Amino acid sequence: MPLMSETVGRRGAYSLLNKIYAKSDIVNPIEILSLMEEIGVSDELFSELAKSGLFIESPDGFYISSLGKKVTLLLRAINDEEEISEVFQQLTYIYPSLRPYELITENITDYFIDSLYTRPDFIRVYICSPWIRLDENHIEKIKNAIFTASKRYTNLQVLIITLPLERYRDKKATETLKALKQIGAEIVSNSRLHAKLYISEPGPAGGNHYAIFGSENLTGRKNIELAIKIQNDNEILRKLNLYFHEIWQESQILMEV
Repeated sequence: MPLMSETVGRRGAYSLLNKIYAKSDIVNPIEILSLMEEIGVSDELFSELAKSGLFIESPDGFYISSLGKKVTLLLRAINDEEEISEVFQQLTYIYPSLRPYELITENITDYFIDSLYTRPDFIRVYICSPWIRLDENHIEKIKNAIFTASKRYTNLQVLIITLPLERYRDKKATETLKALKQIGAEIVSNSRLHAKLYISEPGPAGGNHYAIFGSENLTGRKNIELAIKIQNDNEILRKLNLYFHEIWQESQILMEV
């Protein structure tokens, strides 16, 4: 089977993809044959496009797959038929994971910890939260995520910035810090800290690089909170990483809990 890049590069392939994409519906066999004849696409080429997963067969005919839509949009950009910004905007509707920003309005702590647990592809985790208080389920998920990620990366780091220990009045909160330290987290304190920022940074093997920042401390309390998740925006993510390290450099090592 030829490479997809070779198949879509053959004469007539892009035109057929474009016309079927524009219909946004199932195209019956008679219409397919008519388009193939009009464009000059052979049965063999159409078969290769379908085998590549660009078209999907249904009882009523064929429709373009999500992959086919993605390829068509990228070819439009390559052929200067559509602005790259417009193509990217359309791709985000097909692939929501490409959207650079996501609004989170509830359970922000759960969201972040569940993300680490379900996708432990990180080499570094950054936690910046004035107050940290987690239940056993949260701690266990973080522990399991670190254990899984450490199989891939021996130099894994979990870096935490919080308020000085004397500001903590809750025994459960200090127990949380102790538990995090026991599983390998490096913790520093900063008396001026008010920012809340959570980052998962993937290693060389790849993964999902994202940051969450907003109003919620890492406590899981059911207050009315708001946060924004940033991904697929390398410049903003780079600046957030630098911002975290700037605070880290101004902080004091938390020697004992």
